[in-house]
Amino acid sequence: MIVGKPQLLKNLNSDIVRDFIYREGPVSKPEIAVGTALSLPTVKKRVDLLLREGWIRETGRSGEGVGRKAVKYEADRSHNMILLLYKRGGFWAYLVDLTGTICHERQYSYEESGAGSYLEFLCGCIRELMERVPGTVLSIGVTVPGVVRSSGLIKHIPEIPEWEKYNLQEELQRRFGVDVLVENDTRMMTLGYYETRLRGKYSDLVYIFAENALSAGVVIGGRLHRGLDNFAGELGFLIFHENLSRSNQPVNGRGDFETSVMELQELIGSHPGDQKLLERYYDLLAKGIVTVGCATAPEIVVIQGKYLGSDVLRYITERIRPYFPKDVLPELRINQDTSCTVQGMIQECVRHSIEKSAKLGGLAIH
Repeated sequence: MIVGKPQLLKNLNSDIVRDFIYREGPVSKPEIAVGTALSLPTVKKRVDLLLREGWIRETGRSGEGVGRKAVKYEADRSHNMILLLYKRGGFWAYLVDLTGTICHERQYSYEESGAGSYLEFLCGCIRELMERVPGTVLSIGVTVPGVVRSSGLIKHIPEIPEWEKYNLQEELQRRFGVDVLVENDTRMMTLGYYETRLRGKYSDLVYIFAENALSAGVVIGGRLHRGLDNFAGELGFLIFHENLSRSNQPVNGRGDFETSVMELQELIGSHPGDQKLLERYYDLLAKGIVTVGCATAPEIVVIQGKYLGSDVLRYITERIRPYFPKDVLPELRINQDTSCTVQGMIQECVRHSIEKSAKLGGLAIH
């Protein structure tokens, strides 16, 4: 029971009503009350608020029964989000409405664009997408392969060195006059995987990304864990060597663990099928799982990365088993479906817009 938190209850009820309308609409207030188990007076207040703020719209009246017909409500799909998700060498772009429905998608290549800088390349993509938006742009979401601090400053991004210590979020907001959210790509993959595959089954997750870089996302108690200044999940900075001398400090945005994993991946690429190299690689991933697992005790660890054969889960499970009590040994899974990143970014953009709307008393529409 939540006691003494009336505003929290109001916000929670608004979220429940809005989600139900987005999922089931067009629906009437009595139908919402039945479907959400909220009282009709509560539903009426929440619907009227969502209508004033611009999240939903009226869509005619029910044709059933006699007498006065009930007004139906649905999502206001004229509000759209532009998502640009970093993929090595460019971006996958999506136009998405408020319900999370993808209206348009395409891939942009930096090399093919002829742009002089990654910033101008990204801005060109955004301008092209804005011309395709049928209604208004609610927000722009961008994922990057680096640490994004709470201020919006990007650090440790060796794949796009011009954005090192650069506030991309601030610059895009200045240029386009639209609410912008810049997020770490692995963190959004983690959130999307949790929301689409695990919510309701698990509360705690560690998601390890080991492809062209090494990082992780952490969910604790059903919520994405960001840590101090958004640094949580930077698994690549773990250290396994004994000497903490200057020569072992992070280089070009990569820590000891990440450098070791990348070096092993290069060796495996040069010697395909070498079982000893693969086992060294799996042992290194197992070390990371034990280290982060002892700190967070996740119910499940999901791994995405290169050279993860069919026997990897059995092998890594056997390697980590001695370090966990039997009843807290995490389940292991492999995921190679990168589409989860889209869902994670949709969730964050909507959440960000909701929080901003609550402060402003309505949607900030451009």
